[in-house]
Amino acid sequence: MTRERQFILRLAHEFRRADWRRLLSEISASELGDWLRYFGETPFSPQLLDMEFAGLNYTLVQMLGETSTVTMPDFSLLQRDAPAVEMDDEMLMAAGEGIAGGVRYEPANRGSGG
Repeated sequence: MTRERQFILRLAHEFRRADWRRLLSEISASELGDWLRYFGETPFSPQLLDMEFAGLNYTLVQMLGETSTVTMPDFSLLQRDAPAVEMDDEMLMAAGEGIAGGVRYEPANRGSGG
């Protein structure tokens, strides 16, 4: 999922709008840019709440526990964005096998084995 689409989905969730496409059709590009700048500085509600509880838990562990290698992100409940993985041809072909209704392309030099 692209970062732009992820932002739009989070924006729709923040405004409690089920249809993100309709939300996009109802706002102007300058308004979308304003929201992008605003949420670039201020996290969305779920991220903000998660950071607050992670910070609280981290503070308690630091106060009550010994010095450890635990960091604040270790207490986060939300999934972190995974780094993008470059897919090679074999991985793409394997992923394409699961798509229903499609015809699998085989290069001429590969042969069909039969």
